[in-house]
Amino acid sequence: MSYGFKLACLSLAVFFLVHAVAAIVVNRLAPAAIRIADRMRARCAARFLFAARLAPAAAGFFAVALSIPSYLRFEPRAEIEEQVGWLCLLAAALSVLLSGNSARRAVSAILKSRRWMREREHQGVALAGLIAPRIVVADSVLRALSPAELEVACGHEQAHARSRDNWKRLLMLMAPFSFFRGLTAIESGAKKFSEWAADDHAVAGDPERAVALASALVRVARLGSPATPTLVTSLTEGDLADRVERLLAGVPPAAPDRWTPLAVSLAAIAFAAALAFPSALIPVYDLLERFIR
Repeated sequence: MSYGFKLACLSLAVFFLVHAVAAIVVNRLAPAAIRIADRMRARCAARFLFAARLAPAAAGFFAVALSIPSYLRFEPRAEIEEQVGWLCLLAAALSVLLSGNSARRAVSAILKSRRWMREREHQGVALAGLIAPRIVVADSVLRALSPAELEVACGHEQAHARSRDNWKRLLMLMAPFSFFRGLTAIESGAKKFSEWAADDHAVAGDPERAVALASALVRVARLGSPATPTLVTSLTEGDLADRVERLLAGVPPAAPDRWTPLAVSLAAIAFAAALAFPSALIPVYDLLERFIR
């Protein structure tokens, strides 16, 4: 087998195996992760669960990012071609199948979202689109809501736009192993807290705005809001009773997120350190050699 083919098989196989192991770990830890999120502010909880859901895929990509330079640096381009073992080939094939299924789900969701946006009659209030998202407000909502209610309802959707929640939904949709119950629960938790975070942003700690948003939720729900595609965030998503009760009880102002930049910085430093010291790649290469045979 050619040098490039072996590298491609190895990269796909490493991604699948590391991703699968990480997915199993996160799936087992899902109840604990959700309990931790329950003690956080809504915005931080949404980002925490989003990161937890993508952590297996991130671990897979990180392993591939270390495997490729170690293979290129230490694997000789020998004239006698080394064969790839059946385990490596099987893992690479499973990686292709999972990636293909994820791509199919993503394309299907994008097409459904585009069809929804082309419809002439929309219901409720929603944020639609990825590249240039826009807020869609039905005529019935314009007639039913007061100016204060309409303003805070649009502020809720603007918060989704600022957080790029439609993009986050797309990434979670593309993440493999969605059949694990724990990962599904993490996705649901991330969506719930993203709605709470958007409520918090729209209200901005003002009790009057909280009452206006609660009233808007009830009025729009009574008008009837059909189910929207996955990549369209609707004002009335989630458990409305919990959201209204939370708004009327008084929500705290949104807190800044300090942990996400820190986590990204630490991951970048770890990857740069591994590349800066080639000797650190030798154990990685030894593992790859054992695996590929």
